[in-house]
Amino acid sequence: MFALFGPGAAAWPAGHPVPVGEGPRTALRVAGGLPQHLAAHLSRLEDGAGALALPAPWISGLAPAIRAWIAGAGIPGDRALRLALHGPEGLVSARLEPLPSTPFPYRLAPLPHPMGDLRGSALARHKGLSGPWRQPALAAARSRGAEDALLLWPDGTLAETTLAALGLEVEGALILPPPAGRVASLTETLEVPTWAAARGLDLRREEIRLDQAGEGRLWCLNAVRGFWPAILL
Repeated sequence: MFALFGPGAAAWPAGHPVPVGEGPRTALRVAGGLPQHLAAHLSRLEDGAGALALPAPWISGLAPAIRAWIAGAGIPGDRALRLALHGPEGLVSARLEPLPSTPFPYRLAPLPHPMGDLRGSALARHKGLSGPWRQPALAAARSRGAEDALLLWPDGTLAETTLAALGLEVEGALILPPPAGRVASLTETLEVPTWAAARGLDLRREEIRLDQAGEGRLWCLNAVRGFWPAILL
């Protein structure tokens, strides 16, 4: 299912394709017909627009219309909702899809980050603004027999995967890599503290070396799939 929202939606020609390109985007889970943390994801789009000097304060007001569209679809079960901002056109596109499957074991192939070191980039924290590097990196990992790539900064510390943020469970703690250079994960902010507390884990945020990753349990996390374990290839 696909729909357009925003001030440009009413005037958008029927059947006319929406521009394709890199821009602010986000994805979230729809559980029982309810989009999870929708307001926070719309704020993510608005922050991305601001980073591109395309202020779009109208984005936060889209939540009721998006919820009504999902409710009207009447699709049972959980779904993935993918939102993308087309700022110059005044549009947010919404696509409702089946949830992606998560293989087990979920194997990660360590690879250098294809963009080098993004830790000094202000755009890197916004989903969709650091360039179209994720699909080639994912393809490279899968060519090695992995499900995803474990991306490393030039100093050998862990950044993220192409599809998820990372956590390392070790010695009663859950360690998260510093946020610089990667997409600001809403799951880290909104769900990890409760998840870690339920498991009796202390939260720490520090650099993780690749050799440390084999000493504990790796977790992947994102807003669509939730939390799932991973292993090194």
